[in-house]
Amino acid sequence: LFELASKCTVVLCCRVAPLQKAGIVALVKNRTDDMTLAIGDGANDVSMIQKADVGIGISGQEGRQAVMASDFAMAQFRFLVPLLLVHGHWNYQRMAYMILYNLYRNVVYVFVSFWYIPYAAFGVTTAITDWSSMLYSIIYTALPTIVVGVMDEDLNRNTLLKYPRLYGGGQRNEGYNGRLFWLTMADTLWQSAVVFFVPVLAYWGGEIDESSLGDFLIIAVVVACNLHLTMDVLRWNWATHASIWGSIAATFISVMVIDSIPILPGY
Repeated sequence: LFELASKCTVVLCCRVAPLQKAGIVALVKNRTDDMTLAIGDGANDVSMIQKADVGIGISGQEGRQAVMASDFAMAQFRFLVPLLLVHGHWNYQRMAYMILYNLYRNVVYVFVSFWYIPYAAFGVTTAITDWSSMLYSIIYTALPTIVVGVMDEDLNRNTLLKYPRLYGGGQRNEGYNGRLFWLTMADTLWQSAVVFFVPVLAYWGGEIDESSLGDFLIIAVVVACNLHLTMDVLRWNWATHASIWGSIAATFISVMVIDSIPILPGY
């Protein structure tokens, strides 16, 4: 059955029991690496919906059993087209980029701390204070990541509906793959080296203390990460501008506030 079905463009299974529907989905899942999508509008589709990787329930005259068992619910079958071609494409594009960017922004910070280890005699001390380390993922770089991850669009709705082939980018792993991962890691390595060694060499032989050097490093990391994001943003709006430039301003303000509190190490 599988070999015959794989040679066909469309396969119609007539008078199929609920468990047989699930069995056909399982047949495809077990023999291929493809993701399966099941759509149903009644109780007899529940097992099929639950067996598939993604299940969609149609709410209507057949009841709500399929909706209760599904990952997504919609009122009519025609809504499946924008769900896949528009929101599916946007979701893949955003998720693929956010995975790479979050790897980048976190690894850059870790590598900056790594480059400092020889200057600390391979001890456990770091130039960047614990407060800045904690606020890095909470205030300094969090909001731009969320805003871009939710609102960025590479193509508009009309274009995606007009050219359905654009959906194939996700099936071909164009947004996230091994090559892009290692390019991101290489980019991270050299950017972290620049972020660390430029301030260190600029103040080499001077009287700058460890805490002040740490302030330079955390500001440089935040500016570099946010500028990196600005070069990749595809669709700008007021929220994107506010989050990116606001985060850079918040970093300067936070560093100055932390350094002005006597009980903290950077005072």
